[in-house]
Order: sequence, then structure tokens, then C-alpha cells
Amino acid sequence: MGPNSYFCNLGRAFAGIAAQYPQRPAIRSVAGAEVSYSELDALVNRLARWLAERGAGPGRVVALQNSKTSEGLASMLACLKVGAAYTNLDVQNPIERLSRILSVCLPIMVLCDDAPAPFVTEAAEKHSIPVLNLLDHSSEIASLDAAAGNLGAVTGTDAAYIMFTSGSTGTPKGVAISHGMVLNFIAWSRSVFGIEADDVVANANPIYFDNSVFDFYSALFTGACLAPITSAQLGDARAMVRQVDAARCTVWFSVPSLLIYLMTMKALRADTFATVRSIVFGGEGFPKSELSKLHALYGARTRLVNVYGPTECTCICSAYDISAHDLTGEGLPPLGKIADNFSYLILDDDKPVAPGNAGELCLLGPQVGLGYYNDRERTDAAFVQNPLAPTLPQRMYRTGDLVREERGLLHFVGRKDNQIKHMGYRIELEEIEAALSRIGSVIQAAVVYKRVRDGFGHIVAYVATGEAAIDEARLRTDLATLLPPYMIPNRFTILRELPKNANGKIDRVRLKEL
Repeated sequence: MGPNSYFCNLGRAFAGIAAQYPQRPAIRSVAGAEVSYSELDALVNRLARWLAERGAGPGRVVALQNSKTSEGLASMLACLKVGAAYTNLDVQNPIERLSRILSVCLPIMVLCDDAPAPFVTEAAEKHSIPVLNLLDHSSEIASLDAAAGNLGAVTGTDAAYIMFTSGSTGTPKGVAISHGMVLNFIAWSRSVFGIEADDVVANANPIYFDNSVFDFYSALFTGACLAPITSAQLGDARAMVRQVDAARCTVWFSVPSLLIYLMTMKALRADTFATVRSIVFGGEGFPKSELSKLHALYGARTRLVNVYGPTECTCICSAYDISAHDLTGEGLPPLGKIADNFSYLILDDDKPVAPGNAGELCLLGPQVGLGYYNDRERTDAAFVQNPLAPTLPQRMYRTGDLVREERGLLHFVGRKDNQIKHMGYRIELEEIEAALSRIGSVIQAAVVYKRVRDGFGHIVAYVATGEAAIDEARLRTDLATLLPPYMIPNRFTILRELPKNANGKIDRVRLKEL
């Protein structure tokens, strides 16, 4: 099977890799057990047939409760083979938020690789969506044909996955990314990071988190081995590092917060990460003061790469190699140069900014996503026609990120809107405000992000309750039924009323001074 035959079909692309590297390890688990590419492909083919029998195919969505087991990872690949878009659910989400996600993507089923989480079952029942546990159907799946066969007509424009992010209206946004876009990403990632069949890619990122796109596709679509790190290990710094070393990982990708946590806990030392040749980080800024510590540990023998990219543009669109020169002074290192399979503009509204001035980064190219699933209004607001070429069909994504270009390198300046990156998660502060406003004793709420030091800060909620008495513990308890843990504010300030400016709007400047 030649490369042209899998240009627009991720299922065929994986089958081609499995045929090329049948005996090489595809997945190396926590316990040290390995699954070869031929074994994984056989499981994927059986699962694909089982899914197809239940109506999965192009234009359909399958929601996954995925704990990084071989079956969970294979279910993602099986969806790709039949052309159904998958979306991985975050079981930390409370039932209300899970229900909203399911109401947006309307999957034909929720497929679990273990016992369904109670909130998942409850949310699915609200929309009459069947919840199926793969363990309950293992013998049935095992009886199906493991050969590749013809599992469906999948095109490059079919959605491969839907990744949900925070939404300013209070409803999460589902970013839809196509097969062709992911194949473009794989080709770019392979060329930039040099990932080959001898590599072992650590998968510390949660599987529902955008950064996991790099782990999953850079490993399993190049013949490399994927080494999943479970959610249980993420709470134990030393166990996590031991797993990386035991699996002989060569590539690591995470948010800077996780690397800083590992250094703070003394889990990263000169004798750990011994086989890691590339440490990639992105999703939030990495303060130079902290990055210097990582460079002192590994800079002499390991490539340190700062990456940038919105979920809407297939995970990553720039990569910059850090050197000692980049660590002088304060602030954040450069984002670097936009990938050569993208084009970009830096705009002030619809006009280019003068050289050296800050403006909104706008991206064009084959990795710009399909839009927000089942959300035409928000899609039309963010995915627009290139205003500098109105007579040519050029689709452009407005990132909302403010950047400045200096000597050919992009530097992050801030955001146009009220969106933040906190612990690597993209959060719309309005979604937290919307949740607070649904709590009975809350009259009005405003949420701000207070920076503690470069790249890091606290989410602070200001809540007006009038004469009603309410304490912080009660607010936290009520919010936990509406938002995932990473969106719960770090601090609350409870007031009788919120300060207003001359126009009668909430005075956010004064709030930050309280």
C-alpha cells in the first residue's frame, strides 16, 4: 500500500504503519506489557466491525470514556477506520457539563473501556444515548474478523475527532478536526521532531486534552511506541518519572506546569529522563526563571522545544528550540516561527499591524479546523474569510492571541478577550461567571485572572449576594456540580454588590485592586 492511498484516510494510514512494523511495540503499558502493531491493528479491525454494525460511520459521533487502556486507544483508531468522529469525555466534568457536551455532539453511543462513571451514565440517560462497556462485549468482539477489509468510504474532509474546550456562553465548544488536517499535522510533526519507529512517546497528557493529539498521532502513525501514563500516576511525581524511565521514553510533551511540578517535587534529577532526547512543552507560558532550572538539568543533552497552537488548528503550529540565550532576562521565551504548512497574519481588526507592533495572530492553511461542531454562530465568528484577500476563498482562524514579531520570531503578548490558560487548560472566564450566576444565592458574579508571576496566576471570583449569607465552602460545593475541578476559582471574594463604572458595568479594574 503506497503513501498516496492513505493521503485522506487515517484508518488506512494506521493500517499501513501496522503492516510496515507488525512486530514492533505500539503500546507499552504501566506494567511493562507491550502490544505490537499487528495485535493492535487486529483489535482495531474487530472493534471497527463491531462499531459499524451499530451504525458508526461518516457523519456520526462516538463518545469515549477512555482510561488509556489498549482497548480505549484502539476504540479511537476503530472510529477513524469507519469514519466516525470520536470525542473523549473528561469524567471529572460534573453531570451538567457532560450533559451539555453530549447535547452538542449527539453521539450514537458512549463507549467505555471500563465500568462507566456514574456521571457519564446519568448524563447519557438524559439524552437517551446508550452506554456500552467494552468489557461486557469482549467475547463478541473477539469473534469478529481481524482482517482489514473495506470498512467504509472515508474522505479527508470527514471529521476525525471533536475536542471540547471552554465556551464563553457557558456551553463548551466542540472543535472538529478532519482526517486530512490530522494527516498534515502528522507529516509536519514527524519532520520537525524526527519521530521514528525507534522512539517511545510518553503520553502524560489526559486523552481528552488537546496536547494528547501530539502523543497519540506522533507515535502510532510513525511506527513509534506510545507509553501511556495513567491518571493515577499523575498524582505521584516520582511514579510518573519512574514510568518514563522504565518505558525508555525518548519524547516527552506536557504543559510547563507539569514539568515545574516534577521539578518542585524533586522527581526530575540529572539521572532521570535518561533516554529522553526531546522535552516538548506548550499550552501555556513557561517563565524563564523556571525554564532555566529545566535547562540546567537537561539542556546539555536534551532538546527543549517550546510549541504553540490552538485546538482549532490541530494542536500545534509552531516549534522553537530553546537555547541558553533565550533564558536571559524575565518573561516568556519566544513562540518562534509559524510552521511552514501554515500562513499567518498579524492584524488589528482587519488591517495588518506595523512591523514590531502587537496584533491578533490569524492562521491560514490545511490544519485550520472545520469549526465548532453543531455551532454555526460561533464558527462564523472565529473562522472567517481572509480580509486581505476578499475575492479569493481563504479561510482564516482568528486565534484571539496577541503577538509581536521581532527579528522573524513571534512573541506572545496577551489575549484580546477574557480567555485564559490555567494549568494548560483553555478557560473562558465567562463560563465560570455563567455557572456562578446559576447558584441561587448569587445576585451577580465577575471572574478575573490575577497573575502571580510570569505565566502563572490565580482565578479569582467576586460574588455579590446582597443581604444573603453564603460562605466560600458552599460556593465551591455548588460550583463542583457545574464545572470541572480545574475551573473552580482559587479564591472567592464575597460582597454585597460589585463595583460599577460610569456606564453601569462591572468595574473589573477596581475588582483586581480588592
